[in-house]
Amino acid sequence: MHLLKVSSFFLINLLLISCGGGGGSGGSSDTSYSNNSTGNTTSNSMPSINNSTEIYEVNENQTTAFSVNADDPDGDSLTFSLSGDDGSLFSISGSGVVNFIEVSDYDNPSDINADNSYQLTVSVSDGTATVSKDFTVVVNNVFDGFSGQIIYGNKVQGATVCFESIPDSGCDGIVNSVTSAQDGTFSLEVSDSTEGTLVAQGGFDPSTNQNFDSLSVRMSLKDPVRDESLVVSPLSTLVEKNQNSSYQGIKEHLGIDNTFMIRFNDPYSNLDSAAFKKVAKIDNQLFILIEALKSIDPKETEDVLTDSVEYKISNALTNRTGSETSLGDTTFIKKMIESWGFDNFTLTNAILENLSAGLSSYLQKIYIDEVSQLHNEMTKVGTSELQTTLSKIVDGTIDQTELDSLFFDTLTYIENKGSLVSNSLLDVEENINKTSYTVSNNGSSYYSVDGVNADSTALIIYARVGDTIKFDPLNSSVFAAHPFEISTSRDDTSGANNIGSSQGWNQTTYTLEVGVNTPKILYPHCGVHSGMYTNGKIEIVNNYEQDKIDITSGSLGLEVNGTVSVGPYKGASGITHKVYLRTEDAGSSQHAHEFKEYPGLTFYMPADQGYHGASSSSGEVRFKPKSHFSE
Repeated sequence: MHLLKVSSFFLINLLLISCGGGGGSGGSSDTSYSNNSTGNTTSNSMPSINNSTEIYEVNENQTTAFSVNADDPDGDSLTFSLSGDDGSLFSISGSGVVNFIEVSDYDNPSDINADNSYQLTVSVSDGTATVSKDFTVVVNNVFDGFSGQIIYGNKVQGATVCFESIPDSGCDGIVNSVTSAQDGTFSLEVSDSTEGTLVAQGGFDPSTNQNFDSLSVRMSLKDPVRDESLVVSPLSTLVEKNQNSSYQGIKEHLGIDNTFMIRFNDPYSNLDSAAFKKVAKIDNQLFILIEALKSIDPKETEDVLTDSVEYKISNALTNRTGSETSLGDTTFIKKMIESWGFDNFTLTNAILENLSAGLSSYLQKIYIDEVSQLHNEMTKVGTSELQTTLSKIVDGTIDQTELDSLFFDTLTYIENKGSLVSNSLLDVEENINKTSYTVSNNGSSYYSVDGVNADSTALIIYARVGDTIKFDPLNSSVFAAHPFEISTSRDDTSGANNIGSSQGWNQTTYTLEVGVNTPKILYPHCGVHSGMYTNGKIEIVNNYEQDKIDITSGSLGLEVNGTVSVGPYKGASGITHKVYLRTEDAGSSQHAHEFKEYPGLTFYMPADQGYHGASSSSGEVRFKPKSHFSE
């Protein structure tokens, strides 16, 4: 037994020695070799690849793939090589950076399976030993094109959106097009070239279900920018259609805040902002104006660039002078139509006056209401029923009742044409029927109204049913020490015959809303001191009489807040200034005006002076229907 064990021991050691002294063949990190010239044996540690993942995701349109993290315990220099199914599509640097040889393209994959999943093997050698590892590079699709929203007046669903390379060719026949979503958004992929125009045509308004003809309703945007949310709108269309126009210029001529970006800002995204709300209103007004004029003046196909409605509107704005920026300004509309050059009818003075009055009257009533969304209904009527009315003006079949409704009762016109509930629309010009008077006092002796002593002077304030009279104290002490009241009897200090809310008087705000129950003769007075308003009164009338207005100071130049009802600028609503109540004060060359709010009165404007329907005061004396302007 003992001899067998000893023999076995020597046999095992002999075998181990012959196998290399216990080295190992693949599991060990050390290798050894013999130097024949010296007989020495050297040990080598294998390099390693230390990447934490074998799968890398990269975006298309780039060459970068990933980097190999490799090292060698002995500090030996490393060399890198690639192999595998798709290895030939990559390069690797001396530091292990792996790149695509050609820029990756998701739409045109070059990997062996054509699935944008590239398989490759990385090998690292220290000159003696080599290690390898398999990697996968996944190429992701990157949106390459334009995105944003389509706005005509409201956001438009189902609009065809395309990138137009040939001017005015539209989206028909273009394969690469998309349709806008319910909220008006779109994403359109295009080629690398950005030379062209972003176009939207057709679609419908999801809030009113109004359909838009793809052949006639077309909005566009020039200089689209990738990686930005774009807004294709009537405003952007004006700039695209006129090479002499610019985004900055359009903003200046329409009074748009300089910080608002027409190409990039969605006006409906922040209607709490006055600047954004104004642009939303302008887009609605522009859409109405564009479609209305298209209906009476189809463009000539042989003169696409300068005969389009959008070009002519843009050109009129670009050449606009003066400080007025309202798009609904009657003077602007009239001058634009005057120089339009209609192809299918002769522009007579009557047609000119009625077209400008109709368009400006309608545009002046547009407002944006985020809660009720009724502005969408106003725009719908403006791009449908209004066109019919304008066509009747052109062909001479319009009747006076419809004209008067459009010019002077525009909200009722819209409600009737749009089947809306009566009085559902707000009147943004309601203050046009409101007149304010400033009241001061001379101790407890008398009130002065707009500088006129109301005790010693027979000052008469005139008003009609539907008017509002507001009495504003010069300072807080005026009415605090001398309560301002209104009675049906003169100097009614006791207040026995004072009127109240049922007759239209608000004692808290000192406002008289003249209604059918308001007494025809009223006497303001002090509720404490007698004799402060002895000779003055308020008269409610049906019409005004010229000889009873401005008895002492008729020669003053005035401004009138109202709607012109007679004259070449009929329909102009707002401030008309440099007018006179007497012909002799207006000079030898003049034209007459009447106002809807002041029937029975005629005003005279000197030739080439003044303005019709401005949105802000001229600084001249404001006309008020009273017997005396100043003492």
